[in-house]
Amino acid sequence: MNNAIPYTNIHTHQATAEDELSIFNAPDHFDPCTSNIYVSIGIHPWNIEKVNSTECLDSIQTNASAKNVLAIGECGLDKLIDTDLKIQEDLFKQQIHIAESVKKPLIIHCVKAFDELIRIKKELNVSVPMIVHGYNNNEQIAVKLLENKFYFSFGKALLNEDSNASKIISIIPIGQLFLETDDTDIPIKSIFERASRYLQIDEAALKEKIYLNFKRIFTNE
Repeated sequence: MNNAIPYTNIHTHQATAEDELSIFNAPDHFDPCTSNIYVSIGIHPWNIEKVNSTECLDSIQTNASAKNVLAIGECGLDKLIDTDLKIQEDLFKQQIHIAESVKKPLIIHCVKAFDELIRIKKELNVSVPMIVHGYNNNEQIAVKLLENKFYFSFGKALLNEDSNASKIISIIPIGQLFLETDDTDIPIKSIFERASRYLQIDEAALKEKIYLNFKRIFTNE
């Protein structure tokens, strides 16, 4: 059975292999109706000042219910960019409301704004899964996120044995764990190989567990 289970990649900006089940992070104004691939749609904090946010939000709202749109995002907060944090929070909250309206998870970009992220989750009483993608922060932050029922997706940082991601992935409950390649051309298989080593579980077993997480969180099966 395990041999038939694909590598699950919940966040990628690249074309994917045949043995991979992936969610493509769609560019602005992407029309899901023209594609049969799984996608996520959202406004990245880095793009806020590059797009017409009203038009983008309208597009997200219009397309959020499409069957191949599995998540809203990536969206979130980033304190290392020039865009005012209040503007970022406002757009993030609007995308959370869309996700709540269609009962689909959020794929979150968060840089040095985890206190704000947790505050917003509590403030809006968010019920849909919130997945922090590309997690590579310390254990203290991870524990706070776990206490607030966030999910985690790990990527290329796992290939560096000295990274925070490599050191703390083993504390994440397997039911709250995902893997990804993001904007790299690293094969998802390489991420799985490294994750299975850190978690000390067989790679085939890890593939099955992540696949079951995907079915439960993204397709409600």
